Amino acid sequence: MENNRLPIDRPPKYGLKMLLNHEFPLQSKQIISPNTKQIFEMLPLAVRYFKYYLGRRMHHKKPIMDYMTMVSAQRMYGCPIGGIGGGTIGRGFKGEFCRFQLCPGIYEYITIPECQFIVNIRNADNKTIFQSVLSTYDKPKKAPATWEWNLNGADCEYTGLYPRAWTTYDLSKYGIKLICRQISPVIPHNYKDSSLPCAVFVWSAENVCDEYRSVSITFTWTEILHSKKKSNAKIEIERYSEETTCGLTLEQKIGDTPCTFTVAKTKQENEMIHDCYCVFNVAKSSNFVWECLKTHGKLEPENMQPNMLTNSKEKKQDVQKEKQSHTKANYRCDAVGLSSVLSLDPGGKDVIEFSLVWDMPIVKFKKDGKVFRRYYTKYFGSDGTSGTSIASYALKNYKSWEKDLTDWQDPILNNSNIPDWLKSALMNELYFVADGGTLWFDVRDEYPETDPRHHFGLFGYLEGHEYRMYNTYDVHFYASFALAQLWPNLQVVLQYMFRDTISVEIKDNRKSLYNGKYVKTKVKDSIPHDLGDPEDEPFVNINAYNIHDVSEWRDLNVKFILQVGRDYRLLRGHSAPFGDRYRSLQFIDQCCDAAADDLYARATHQYREPPAPATPPLAPTPMSTPAYVPPSPPAGNILEMLYRNEDRNEEDGSSVGDKAATAHGGCSAAWDARQYLADMYDACAALLRRTRLWDRDQDGLVENNGSPDQTFDSWVMSGPSAYCGGLWVAAVATMRYLARQLSRSEDELEFDQLLERAKATFHEKLWAGTHYRFDTSLANRRVIMADQLAGVWFLRAIGIIDQVLPVENVRTALKTIYENNVLKFCEGKMGAVNGFVLGEKNQPGEIDRTALQSMEMWIGVTYGLAALMIYEGMYEEAFKTAGGMYSTLTQMGLAYETPEALYENGNHRSIAYMRPLAVWAMYQAITARPPPSPPRAIPNGKPHEVNVTTSL
Repeated sequence: MENNRLPIDRPPKYGLKMLLNHEFPLQSKQIISPNTKQIFEMLPLAVRYFKYYLGRRMHHKKPIMDYMTMVSAQRMYGCPIGGIGGGTIGRGFKGEFCRFQLCPGIYEYITIPECQFIVNIRNADNKTIFQSVLSTYDKPKKAPATWEWNLNGADCEYTGLYPRAWTTYDLSKYGIKLICRQISPVIPHNYKDSSLPCAVFVWSAENVCDEYRSVSITFTWTEILHSKKKSNAKIEIERYSEETTCGLTLEQKIGDTPCTFTVAKTKQENEMIHDCYCVFNVAKSSNFVWECLKTHGKLEPENMQPNMLTNSKEKKQDVQKEKQSHTKANYRCDAVGLSSVLSLDPGGKDVIEFSLVWDMPIVKFKKDGKVFRRYYTKYFGSDGTSGTSIASYALKNYKSWEKDLTDWQDPILNNSNIPDWLKSALMNELYFVADGGTLWFDVRDEYPETDPRHHFGLFGYLEGHEYRMYNTYDVHFYASFALAQLWPNLQVVLQYMFRDTISVEIKDNRKSLYNGKYVKTKVKDSIPHDLGDPEDEPFVNINAYNIHDVSEWRDLNVKFILQVGRDYRLLRGHSAPFGDRYRSLQFIDQCCDAAADDLYARATHQYREPPAPATPPLAPTPMSTPAYVPPSPPAGNILEMLYRNEDRNEEDGSSVGDKAATAHGGCSAAWDARQYLADMYDACAALLRRTRLWDRDQDGLVENNGSPDQTFDSWVMSGPSAYCGGLWVAAVATMRYLARQLSRSEDELEFDQLLERAKATFHEKLWAGTHYRFDTSLANRRVIMADQLAGVWFLRAIGIIDQVLPVENVRTALKTIYENNVLKFCEGKMGAVNGFVLGEKNQPGEIDRTALQSMEMWIGVTYGLAALMIYEGMYEEAFKTAGGMYSTLTQMGLAYETPEALYENGNHRSIAYMRPLAVWAMYQAITARPPPSPPRAIPNGKPHEVNVTTSL
């Protein structure tokens, strides 16, 4: 390769930034400490859970929520690698490969020292002057004895901005500076490349001395241990070489599933097939690998023997052992290594490109269960031999991926309305879309072309790494903002999957752990809690959650309706009719402030007839400020929103002609908004009418039943409640709006009349003058719930500007929440505690300790609350509320394993959770209602401050 071909690549200004010797200043462990009252109340549930736990273990299965062996955050992670739905591999920010999620929904918290990068630097005399594993993680005890961890962590810095990461290594003492760019193809609106189980590592090297230097990077890989047990299955290793790439494949079984790892690199000029690689045995010949690099500066396969031992004395001893045991020693090759070498004159710069692929095309959940094909097999086949093709494709296309990611991220990173810490949070919380035990299957043969699943498959992600249920719907309600804006067709697919379950009734009885009663697994005209357990048959056996009777949950049905309304609005923005070339949107920037018709008019200067007077505009102008009208950007700015991709020559064997799903550059148009609404409407109406049965006194407002019958599943609500009642009122308003869109006049009248009663009752029974009451029980009369306005938040996101709740009440309640749940909880540095008891007279008030969840701060709830504050023009309060929380999470080291909850003492619950994806609700709110000027610096949130060590 030519020297000076590329300038060395620098990490971005924004993102999670840490030196490789960084120690987190705040401690956090998963320790749940209920008080005496809570222990007494939960004791019967605990006994029933323990019996359930033992039963699962006796059948060699894991409970869907394991409270006996909870996993504390490891506080070590950087960006995980891999696309969506093909399995992921975690990486520590110090350079190790760790946390393997290759079997669906199952996480292996292991660090494998032989999976590593190694650098060798040689001088003009061809002598090694420096060699080290490229990690500052403490050398594991089982690491090869001769491998050396020689890096100085203070000279190296990590930057994580998902799905990319940069690590800089200052080796100027030896004349070299290195930067590793880690790229995973998680690209908004690109469904093909985003599904690939691969990552690319680009090493940029610069000679900063006045002497010649030779730099080699070696990538080693070995079999992945499943359940920390050495596999006895046969390992197949092969070398391959193509026109521009070469590498090795290692085929093993992970569990019962075949997996082929491919380690590949871009071939250098005049490179021969036998150059710079080796196969070896981790236990017996790792030491030789190190010495080979130190002696030659690269791997040399001709010197490697699979059965090789370190010296003749050991060989004689081994032969003697053979004779004594009458067994033959057989040291199989179980690892591979690949080197690439750069020759750098003074001032010279060049790059080395590696790719890692794991090809596990088939998923089978039970012994006799259905066989699924992962979504990427639609383009690369499902015979398990596609690793080399994917590796070659990745190395050829990663620059296009980087361009697409830059085109998407830069408008967000350069937006002065978005605080710097939020830019990092928006990107880095997206790790869960891929790393949430995510499944994505190609099922085109099972659905007609009129169904989005024909084009975009089935999609599922876990509630959390520890809470193993797919598409947990009450939680997805918060997380869905990320999918709806960035991969809208996956959100559409998920909604169709749930729609098909609504009319299903499963009469099999099972015991609820909460009260010991036997209930139906699923009743008709209800939304299930989840779509199944990865150790069972997800998408087939639904409602794996067994603590409560979820058919009685008050929030599930209405959350489906609210998401349909929100999706409809965003799909109209995604599908603005600009013609074939611009049908795919890369991101929604300005489109949130206008209807699709307005977008069309501005771009084409052709104005359509205005809608009928009864139809409200889709503009998300907050009803709290009716006079606010966002500025209309010129047509050129709108067109900048659109995904401009040139036609690419892709030799990947993918089918063409699927106009409903595929556009230029592998990107896809959003599903038709009108079709989506038509397909969802009847299901929504059925859900609303069934939910109305819980309005037992016929006052227009549903009541809770005196149990934890909603997403706060250990916090009891009785009678009308702010949370469920507010969601109900919002759902009725949404149904009226949807009926109007489809000209269902009778339904519109029905829902309008219901809405008027619901609004009046909600105000009468729950407005306390400063906030909406938690519920109507006397014991909770002073409880302030952080999430009491969740329904209003979603109405803003839908764009409904009708005054459903009085504007002054909403703002007053937000102010009350901010002054109590935020500022009086850890001095405003840890988000909004779920429950806070308002002090009487001059008393300060206190955290509500009625239930475990009332005393928790939920990250996703705090992001949703901050989004509503933005809609209401409370920018400083929003950024301090969410910014203080994000700062604390970062100082605790919880990036890329963001938990569900934090406690006042800094401990956490449920690592790596779905709900924090609600941070994307803040982005939608900012684009809909941008601040009038860049927000000023805020002490806790630090919106425009980048710390050298831990950028917020």
